[in-house]
Amino acid sequence: MVQLSPQNVELELKAYCQKWLLFLSQGDFEQANALISAPNNYGARWGKQEITEAVIDYFDSESNYQIQNTEMSLCTPEFLECDDGSFLYGFYLPVNGEITDLTVEFEFSRISDNEFSATINDIHVL
Repeated sequence: MVQLSPQNVELELKAYCQKWLLFLSQGDFEQANALISAPNNYGARWGKQEITEAVIDYFDSESNYQIQNTEMSLCTPEFLECDDGSFLYGFYLPVNGEITDLTVEFEFSRISDNEFSATINDIHVL
C-alpha cells in the first residue's frame, strides 16, 4: 500500500517509482516486488522473470543486461490522474546505459482516503 498526500501526489509517485528502479538496479527484485501490492487487470505481477523476459525481448538477445538507477526526470515520466481517482505513472526503463523504449506503467488505485494499491500494468514498447 502507498500513502499519498493530496498536495504532493506526483512527487511522491516519482519517488516511489525511483525507489523501485533503485532496487532493480541493485538486482534486488524481491524488494522491488514488495513495492507492488496488487496484480494487474490480467492477474499478472511483474517480477524478476517477467521483467527479464521483457528486457531480453527488447534487446532481441539473451545477453546480460543492467538496469540503471537513472534520475526519473531523464526517463520521460508521464503522470495522469484518472476520473476514478486512480493515478498512472509511466516512464522509460533505463537499461545498459540507455533510456530504452520500454515503458513501465504503474497504476495506483485508491483503497481509502490517502491509501492506494500499487501495480504495474505493463512493461512494453509503445
